[in-house]
Amino acid sequence: MLITGQMVRKYRAEGYFTVEGLFTPDEVDGVRREISKIVEDHPPKEDGLVQLEPTVTKGNDTTASTELGVRKLAKMAVRNDFFRNLAFHSGMLEIATRLLGPDVYLFQSMSLLKPPQIGGAKMWHQDNAYFRQTPSDVFGFWVACDDTTMENGCMHVIPGSHTGGIDEHGMVDDDYVLLNPPSTENAVPIPLLAGDALVFHGEIYHHTPPNRTDKRRRAIQYHYSSAKCQRNNDETPYIIEPEFLVAGKP
Repeated sequence: MLITGQMVRKYRAEGYFTVEGLFTPDEVDGVRREISKIVEDHPPKEDGLVQLEPTVTKGNDTTASTELGVRKLAKMAVRNDFFRNLAFHSGMLEIATRLLGPDVYLFQSMSLLKPPQIGGAKMWHQDNAYFRQTPSDVFGFWVACDDTTMENGCMHVIPGSHTGGIDEHGMVDDDYVLLNPPSTENAVPIPLLAGDALVFHGEIYHHTPPNRTDKRRRAIQYHYSSAKCQRNNDETPYIIEPEFLVAGKP
């Protein structure tokens, strides 16, 4: 059993918990290989599957390979069989159905790569500000595929910040973020070993600092939502629909 009552209580009260070894070393290696294969087979294009760091796109930075300039893979579970199958990972579904109930969608899949030296920061935000799901029964797995540290861009969260609803977001430097970011004195860094996972509520404040080390910091992020959720009418520049059903009924 991967999820305990203590984990559930921590999630309800603080908005997050961690799971050691959610992915085996072989599963982590498989993710790394598939990322490389996707980048090799699908060079950055307008379809948005493979997205470069903005400084690479603008020509301000150059890298030894295309992959070392990639910031993100987007919706790869829809476009790739390996990552589609990974959405049904037994450990992730065990946790998802415990937190959300029997009827669950994969809401969003991403691979967040934050490459060495040039990986940019992600400013403070709440994921459900993008999704606008009501009720807010949506959460993310952030699974480390390299050891993640404060120096190479591990996740930071504000415990308990998921209880106040969605705060005002807007565009800052081409990113949709909290317009009144929280004090960092309450931030908790979440360093992880490869294969470990952070489970975090869709409305917790979180951010990642830049990667200025020589080490890679690859991670995958899968969001799951209850099938009872619906998009509300709040204004947001994004219209994001669930990717596919992973458990139960729609």
